[in-house]
Amino acid sequence: MLTITEMVCELCERQQKLTFHHLIPKKNHKIKYIQKRFSAIDLNKYGIMICNDCHKMIHKLIPHKQLALEFNNKEKLLSHKELAKFISWVKSQTKKVK
Repeated sequence: MLTITEMVCELCERQQKLTFHHLIPKKNHKIKYIQKRFSAIDLNKYGIMICNDCHKMIHKLIPHKQLALEFNNKEKLLSHKELAKFISWVKSQTKKVK
């Protein structure tokens, strides 16, 4: 039986240890226009469960403010060309990527 932290990544669909990715980065939660724009959302609970590899690549490729304003849901993340290219590649990896 899989534990909660060893389920399938919502982006690459690999069975890995998962982390919670805030779709609106915590660093932006106190910015007034972010609070106003996303007032109907509990920002601390708004996110997806993804593997460390995908999580690291998201933060490597996309700045926090751009994540909050342009890539703030799973579908938008998957539409990011460089991230999609990485996800396509990482799907074929059986172990954690360094």
